[in-house]
Formats: sequence, structure tokens, C-alpha cells
Amino acid sequence: MSRIFQRLLLALGVLALLALVAEIGLSLGATTHGNAPARVVQINAGPYPLTVSLYKEPALAGFALPFAIAPQQPSEGKLTFDVSSMPDYGLHATPVHASLSPDPNVAGAVQGTAEITVQGSWSLAITVNGPQGSATVSVPIEATAPPAIPDWLGWLIGCIPIYGLLIFLLTQRARKKTQQRALVA
Repeated sequence: MSRIFQRLLLALGVLALLALVAEIGLSLGATTHGNAPARVVQINAGPYPLTVSLYKEPALAGFALPFAIAPQQPSEGKLTFDVSSMPDYGLHATPVHASLSPDPNVAGAVQGTAEITVQGSWSLAITVNGPQGSATVSVPIEATAPPAIPDWLGWLIGCIPIYGLLIFLLTQRARKKTQQRALVA
């Protein structure tokens, strides 16, 4: 009986490890840019026409929102960006400065993540500095509450009957082997 218990513990350990790896992968995937943006916004920040790509629509409160900003046409000088996520009026939250890095795929573009701390209406405040001066523009964002439990946990709980059935079948197999050994002896 202890051998079956050890195998059961091993199986549970492997499942827990797989769940942990899946959660780490999903957490990393939530803050990285996908291949196709969920929403693309064409805006003008003063004299600078920009394309803002949001990679999650709607944004999930409590998570980072991946985005990219690219000039629509080549600029004569270098453009620098400063981005913050700003809660709309009446929303009890503080503005959060976004992290930015150059976009390796598009010249003059940046990519980054903006923290959205609570659900509600937000805006992505973008300040552009360039050869024609400084300009600021806002992109509205709606943030919703994240799901009650992560998808992987729901599947793990939902598959408990299958796990029970597999354990039952494994114990029956082991029981059958011991009965066969007893008949042979």
C-alpha cells in the first residue's frame, strides 16, 4: 500500500509542478507583446501623428498593459516619449509611470507596459518631445476586474473526477497484479 501512496504523491507533485510552470508562463505572457494588437489607435500629439497599439483589450485591473507607440511618418529629429497610466476623475487610484524600451522592430518606436491598478476608466497619457516641441495626448482605456480564479486553477479543479478515476484504475491494476501473483504461487 505504501508504494501506491508514493506513486500518488509523485503524481500530485508532478501535477503541482506543471501547474506552477503554466502559471509562470501565463504571467510572463500577460506582460509581453503579442503578434497582433487587440486595439490600434491613430492619434495626433500636436504635430506628431502616432500609432498606439494596445495588446490587451480590455485591460485587466492589477496587471500590466502591454503597448507600443510608433510615429506614423519618419521624423526629422529623434522623438522621446513619456507615458503614464492615469485614472479618470472619480477613480480612487494613483497615476503610474510606464516602463518603456525601444522597439527593435520599428525605427523610432517604443514599447512598454503600463500598470493598471484598479478597475474603471483610465487613460494612457503620452508626452512626446521632438524637434517641433512637446505635446501630450491621452488614449482612453477601460480596465475590468480579473477573473475570480485563474483558468489553469479552474481546469485543475474541474478535472478532479478524472484524476480520481485514473487513481482508481491504477489501484485496480496493482490489485489485479497481486492477485495474479497469489494464484501463480
